[in-house]
Amino acid sequence: MKAIIIEDETAAVNSLKAILQQNSVADIEVVAELESIEDSIEWFQSSSPPDIIFMDIHLADGLAFTIFEQVEVAAPVVFTTAYDEYALQAFQVSSIDYLLKPVTLNSLEHALNKFLLFNPMERKEHILRTNAMIENRKEVKKLLVMFADKFYPLPVDDIYYFYTAREKVTAHTFDGKKHPVDYTLDTLYEQLNQQHFFRANRQFIISRKSVKDIELWSGNRLSVNLLIPVPERIIISKVKTPIFKKWIMQEED
Repeated sequence: MKAIIIEDETAAVNSLKAILQQNSVADIEVVAELESIEDSIEWFQSSSPPDIIFMDIHLADGLAFTIFEQVEVAAPVVFTTAYDEYALQAFQVSSIDYLLKPVTLNSLEHALNKFLLFNPMERKEHILRTNAMIENRKEVKKLLVMFADKFYPLPVDDIYYFYTAREKVTAHTFDGKKHPVDYTLDTLYEQLNQQHFFRANRQFIISRKSVKDIELWSGNRLSVNLLIPVPERIIISKVKTPIFKKWIMQEED
C-alpha cells in the first residue's frame, strides 16, 4: 500500500513513519513526505494518487483543507491533529479517521482496519464525500459574543486581530475594544477567510487591514506592527516569514 504524509513537523513525520513500519495491519510504503500546502499541490498535480494519505490539518502555510480547493485529492484521508475532537466535528463523517498527536500504534492500526473494510465503491464514495465536505465549508461572517448576560453579533470585518492568553481568546476591533470569544484560535482560523486573516503565531491571528508596517527582527524573523495597540509584540517565525510575505502581498478578492 502506497502512502503519503503531509506534515510540517519533522519529529511527527519520523514518529508516524516508525509506527507505520511497526503496524501489523498492512504493508505500507511512504512514497512522499510533504510539509506545506504549496508542496502538496505541486505533488498532486504531477503524481499518481497514493492508496492513502496521512494529513496534518495545521501546516505552516495554512490549513490543509486549502489543498482540496486547488487540486483533486483522489485518495482516502486520515487526518492528524494536535487538538481534540471538537476541532474536527465538521469532518468526522468524511474522513476515514483522525489521529490525535502523538499518534500511537493502536490508533493507527484502528484507522487502517477501518480503511481496509472499504470496498472500491465505498472508497470512491469516501473520496467524493471528503472533497464535498471541504468544498462546502462555511466561512464565518459574524461571531456571537456574550457580555454580561447578553449576546451580540460581532462582524468579522470589524476585527483587527484575535489574541489568546491564559486560555482565553479576545477579538480586538478597529475602535480599540476587545470582545471575549468562545473559540480557540485553531477553531477560529479554520472558519476565517485566510486571504484576510493570517495565523501569525500561537498568540495572534491578524487581519491584513490591521497591518501598519513590518520590521526585520533577529534570527531572520519579522515583527509586525498593527494600527491599534497589541498586548505583546507580534513575531513571525523564520519558517512563516516567506509565507507571511506572500500573504501580505497578494491581492484580496
